[in-house]
Amino acid sequence: MLAKNFRIVALIVGLVLIVSAFASAQDVNYKLHAGLLYHFTKQIEWPVSKQSGDFVIGVLGNANLTEALEEMAKNRTVGNQKIVVLQMKTADDASKCNIVYVQKFQNGQFNAVHSKAKSAHVLLITESEDGGKRGAGINFITVDEKLKFELNKTALEESGLKVSNELVKLAIPIG
Repeated sequence: MLAKNFRIVALIVGLVLIVSAFASAQDVNYKLHAGLLYHFTKQIEWPVSKQSGDFVIGVLGNANLTEALEEMAKNRTVGNQKIVVLQMKTADDASKCNIVYVQKFQNGQFNAVHSKAKSAHVLLITESEDGGKRGAGINFITVDEKLKFELNKTALEESGLKVSNELVKLAIPIG
């Protein structure tokens, strides 16, 4: 078990380093975001009610991220759940998801999505300067032209999600 956790942590660290080397705020590579997002699923535990059926990743944003997630999902599962990507139309779609990714140009809808996600045990991921402070569980940010992620453990726990200590150690803690 310890060796498995070490491999997962090493893989996440490697992905973070790759992302940091190639990503900047102006040139977002959503394939890297999708890879990190998949590895987050291995470090977060959802309530039993969210551990059956499809594992749904909702996207409130553009097609580039949706395409990257769909490509990632082709050959992967979360536990025994098939990954399905949903291009969200409204905040109400959040309750159907395990993860909702709100892109920065959709920040105007954050409050509505946050409300639905929190009560439905959904991991909310954003990519804005204040996403984590506003209540997202994970928020991608750029620091010195390197992609990093903030983790709001309080927000995750309030959504009924449990996060591994390994992921907490890799993140910039907030909340």
